[in-house]
Amino acid sequence: MDFELSAEQRDIVAAFDRALSRESSIERVRAAEKAGFDPDLWRVIVDMGALGVVQPAGAGGSGSGAVELSLIAESLGRHLGCVPLVEAAAATVLLAESGVPVASGSAGDGLIVFAPRPAQGGVAQVTAGAAAAEGIVVLDGADLVLAIGAVAEPVDDLGFTGAASVRLDEPGVERTVLARDEEAYASWLGGVARWHAGTAAVLVGIAEEALRVAVEYATVREQFGVPIGSFQAIQHTLAEVAIEVDGARLLSRAAAWSLDHAEPDRGGVATAAYAFASDVAVRAAEACLHVHGGYGFTLEYDAQLFLRRARALRLHGGDPEQLWEAVGAATMAKAQ
Repeated sequence: MDFELSAEQRDIVAAFDRALSRESSIERVRAAEKAGFDPDLWRVIVDMGALGVVQPAGAGGSGSGAVELSLIAESLGRHLGCVPLVEAAAATVLLAESGVPVASGSAGDGLIVFAPRPAQGGVAQVTAGAAAAEGIVVLDGADLVLAIGAVAEPVDDLGFTGAASVRLDEPGVERTVLARDEEAYASWLGGVARWHAGTAAVLVGIAEEALRVAVEYATVREQFGVPIGSFQAIQHTLAEVAIEVDGARLLSRAAAWSLDHAEPDRGGVATAAYAFASDVAVRAAEACLHVHGGYGFTLEYDAQLFLRRARALRLHGGDPEQLWEAVGAATMAKAQ
């Protein structure tokens, strides 16, 4: 397993970093904070082919894969982009596998997102991007369904992710059954693995940028006549975070590689990557906030943005403790 990026992959990273630096500045993030969705940014990344990387070349995509998507997702995390790229990508793959035409409009029209948790009582649980989406792909009982035109109930201030719960059984909802019974569950698990791997990459980007902001502040903020970065307590904290970020990146890319190569344990690797990256992103954001001291807790400073987004993405996957229990159970079962 070689994680060295090819020249083409490095070009992808550079292109999206440039675009996101321009189109997802902190000012743009703050402007999109309430809605959790920036339609202009969505138009840019779709037009650049961000969704096309998960589609086969014969279906209008680039024929790349999960690794390339993870590189774009990392960049999106670094810039706190207010668009549901991973949710839309997971939905795109499932729709393509089911033979449903994929047409996600570049301005948000036609946006379809994937729900990483099953519906409960006819309601798709809190899903990132659902507040701006036209439709949602969700496991509803024994069926994997695409629901178009469902009523979305936005959740305020959940990491400015455009999160909403979606009522699937309201009048006027157009339901398309993509798969039933065991096939539905298997397809949904594949979507969950893609969501876990992609979201892990977003979280790696958040952690990396939070660490960069913390280090930058520690070099300019002075106490007792010296930069606070010269204090061992801060040095050790940031060094530990840097090590964890590198580990989270390796595991995230291992998960993407496993998906592209259809490895038997790809679902477990993706779950582990997401669980670990979730914890690392929260710790990195907390370290960033603490380095800023009292300023870090104020809305005027950017440190709190990283913590809010990291905590939200950790919650979108369900109870973090249950995720770690699932990872442990799978590891023990594999060892037997």
